[in-house]
Amino acid sequence: MGRLVTGMIVLAALCTVVLACKAQDQEPEPQQIDERQAYMQRKLDDARHIVEGLSMEDFDKIVAAANDLIAISHESGWNTLTSEAYLQLSSEFRSSASRLRKMASEKNLDGATLAYFEVTMNCVRCHKFLREQK
Repeated sequence: MGRLVTGMIVLAALCTVVLACKAQDQEPEPQQIDERQAYMQRKLDDARHIVEGLSMEDFDKIVAAANDLIAISHESGWNTLTSEAYLQLSSEFRSSASRLRKMASEKNLDGATLAYFEVTMNCVRCHKFLREQK
């Protein structure tokens, strides 16, 4: 089971790096650049903290980063679109981040790792959806 967890952490970290690169390739409107960059940087910092927390079994670090991801998702700048599909994607993201927080609070490393993988998959789905809307 340990190798599975390690493999999933590595995969999640790679997905985070790919998302960061893709996010930098997109060119939002000038007035939205600073705000979007700030949100993306916070999300990437949180992802890095989660991966660090998973690798070191630092559950407090994971909980703090999950809490920040949830907080970010409630901020007004998060809502790029108001479509039902986007709102559903945001809700799924919050649910997976909440599961991550719960698993870390329970000091369940395997559960937290799986929840982080789910958070990452939700990020990928949403970013793909946003690219398709342009």
